[in-house]
Amino acid sequence: MSKENNENTIIPLTLIMVKSQWWLLALTTQINRVEQNMNSLEYEKQVQRMADDHFLKIALKKLYEWLVEFDKYVEEFEDILKKLKSLYDIKLLRDVSEHEVDYYKQRGNKQNKFINKDYNQSIIRPLIINGVYYIGGKININELKSILEELEIILNNNNYNFKFEAIAVLDKLIEEPIA
Repeated sequence: MSKENNENTIIPLTLIMVKSQWWLLALTTQINRVEQNMNSLEYEKQVQRMADDHFLKIALKKLYEWLVEFDKYVEEFEDILKKLKSLYDIKLLRDVSEHEVDYYKQRGNKQNKFINKDYNQSIIRPLIINGVYYIGGKININELKSILEELEIILNNNNYNFKFEAIAVLDKLIEEPIA
């Protein structure tokens, strides 16, 4: 199947809803874990925080991807996506973290963005500034939590305004059995 055909593949709305809720829960769980170990001087907890930070980036990117899919159908996520995108390049943070060795070997796809020039360290490492945790030294965790609280209200409300252009897609879903 060509990539063009894949772009027309319809993901069932119920799956998008469930995945969005799951990744929101995974992300908030990771935020809680990171915050618990944020100020620990114990080596083991610092190591755990680095692992949790990596998984936090993955969960944030996965949530963002599912919200992009949700946004194709309903109006409620446009503002949330803009706010998330304004924090920093979520995909870049996840990709750099995922391909850390390549970046240290100067072979990263976005090598020029690897160093946080504000703090002269890689964007793999989190920062704590005035008691606030920054994912990759870039995303203020308190700002992220505020956006996630808004998102949780929208998801829990489960009362969506469907986009006009999505109605035909939804009609098609009703007609076709799920594989």
